This record gives sequence, structure tokens and C-alpha cells, in this order.
Amino acid sequence: MIWILDAVLFGCVLAGCLCFVGWMDERGIREIRLYSDEFLMNEEKAVRCRVLPDPASRKLTDRLELALYYSGIRGRYPFVSVKFWVLFQCFAALWVWILVSAGRGFWPALLCAGLTPVCFAAFLSLMRTRRYKGTEGHLLEAINLAEGFSATEEDPVAILGHCGEYIKGPVGQALRRIDALREQGLSSRMILEQLKLELEHPKWQEFIHNLNVCSMYNCDFVYVLQSSRKSTQRYLTSAKEKQSVKRVAKMEMMLIIVLSMVILVAMTELMEVSLVWLLWGSLPGKACSVYMAGILVLFVWSLSGYR
Repeated sequence: MIWILDAVLFGCVLAGCLCFVGWMDERGIREIRLYSDEFLMNEEKAVRCRVLPDPASRKLTDRLELALYYSGIRGRYPFVSVKFWVLFQCFAALWVWILVSAGRGFWPALLCAGLTPVCFAAFLSLMRTRRYKGTEGHLLEAINLAEGFSATEEDPVAILGHCGEYIKGPVGQALRRIDALREQGLSSRMILEQLKLELEHPKWQEFIHNLNVCSMYNCDFVYVLQSSRKSTQRYLTSAKEKQSVKRVAKMEMMLIIVLSMVILVAMTELMEVSLVWLLWGSLPGKACSVYMAGILVLFVWSLSGYR
């Protein structure tokens, strides 16, 4: 009987989820039609160009769309839109609630169902960070190869196409899509703009933007590539220094936590009280606990935003 009720509840919640994602704002990745100058005579020259949401937008749907795109999920599975992602989270949370409630009760099931979207967000953030680091690891290699191929090629798209055959990671995947973009009828400038949207790294976007400007004004590619290489080297050096600072900060915080735990255990033995009472049983203990928790939260927040 309980499984029948769960099935009815599942159907009701699923219908509610469908209604919920039905009225969500549908702004995410859009494709606009671009025409040539003679589109009135030859409409088959119309091509489609992808447009991303504004990175500075504070809308939840725009942020989620950018996270799906820059994590690589939207590129590998084009059907995964914001609506699909939200609906899939609701579906997973509902099944977790049904499975846990059968053996653990209502409140544990509600807690597990509430943590399901958190797990999805953590997975998305992990994939996005992994793709960002992969771009950072192969970017300098791509610039060095482009500088070598610039001696024999004059078209920046052709230069990047040759580089894609020798580079791995997200950078290589983006460069190997040049042939597919050419088949869509995009010009060289439009291809560079599409490549600029492929990856999130600011140095990648700066590198592609410089190539596009250089192509528009017929500038010297060698000088632009050398400038991009020096700028990227300085950026990577600074990034390594920041990572070393983060490692030292983590080690020091871990040392402080271990020493604090040793002191707390020693105080519980000397005062013959429990650890819970020591942390929350008196006004000084509550003040110290809140103070230390605030420091820990500030430390984690600072590291997560330290780039």
C-alpha cells in the first residue's frame, strides 16, 4: 500500500516539477540566425551563431546556464538545458526521498532530499574547475605552437587548426571544432568569436580576441603571439605563487585545528566535563565557539574565491 501512495505522490510531484520548469525564464544559450549580404537572393547562406548569457548577470538561470556550458556538460550533451537540469534534480531528490523514507523515516528522507541539489551543484562546480585548470595547463602550449605555425600561415583560423592536432585537453577540443564551424558557413572572424566563447579562462579569451583584432586590421601575428605568450607566462607564474600561498594557509589552518583539539581534550580531562558542555555549556564557551566557527567560515570562503 505504501508503494502505491509513493507512486501517486511521485506523479504529483513530477507534475509540479513540470509546471515549475514551464514558467522559468528561457534565456540561456541562444542561437541567432546570421545572413550574408545577399541573403534576399540566397537564403540558404544563413548560418546559426551561439550567444551566451551575460557573465555579469545575477539571474539564477543565467548563472546556471553558464555553469552548464563552461563545465563541458552542455557541449557534450546539447539537450541538457536549464529546464532539464532543474527537472532532473527534482526527479533525483524525489527518488532519494522515497528510498530513504522507506527505511529511515520522514525527517532523514527530507534532509537527504534537500542535500541532493547541493550534490548536483558541487558536481557542476567540480567539473567547471577541472575544465578551467585543464585550459590553464594547455594554453601556453597552444600559444607556443601558434607562434611556430605563424611563420607559414597567415590565416589565424588555419594556425589554430594546425595547433588543435597536437594539443590535448579542453583547448585541443575547442580547436578541433574549427572544421565543424567552417562547415556551418562561418567566416574567420565569426569562428574566432565562437572559439572565444568555448572556454572560460580569461587568458584564452584575451588570446582569441587579440587574434581577431589582428585579423581585422592585418597586423603582425608574430608580435601579437609573442605578447600573448609573455602575458600568459606572467599570469601562470602569479597563479603558481597564489597556489603556494593557499597551500601554506591550509597547512597552518590544519595545524591550528589540531592544536585546538588537543587543548580542548586536555581541558575536558582537567575540568572533568564533557566536550559539548565545554563548547556550548557556558557563555565564554559559546562566544569562543562562534568566534572560531566564524574564522573557519571566513577562511574557507577566502580560499574558494582566491584566484
